[in-house]
Amino acid sequence: MSYTTKETSRNPYYKARIHAAEKDTAYESRLSAGAVVGISSTRLYQIERGLQEPHRDELIVMADAYDAPELLEHYCECVCPVGERCRHLKETK
Repeated sequence: MSYTTKETSRNPYYKARIHAAEKDTAYESRLSAGAVVGISSTRLYQIERGLQEPHRDELIVMADAYDAPELLEHYCECVCPVGERCRHLKETK
């Protein structure tokens, strides 16, 4: 039985993997998805639980493998310090 917390179910990286699993069963588990994208299942767990942010190279591989360009947008808007500063500048104008 799989257990998913509310935080995980809202995580964009988790959501992208689950959406990709609808088209390709290789993404159904973290173990098999990790093997496809070249990230350990432990690392993928940490990313999907929000314990760690993905490194840029991991992000790009995940976005491509999952066919999820929204991951790039999320990272730039919510994680990247440059994106955060740009967002702040827009809000103050």
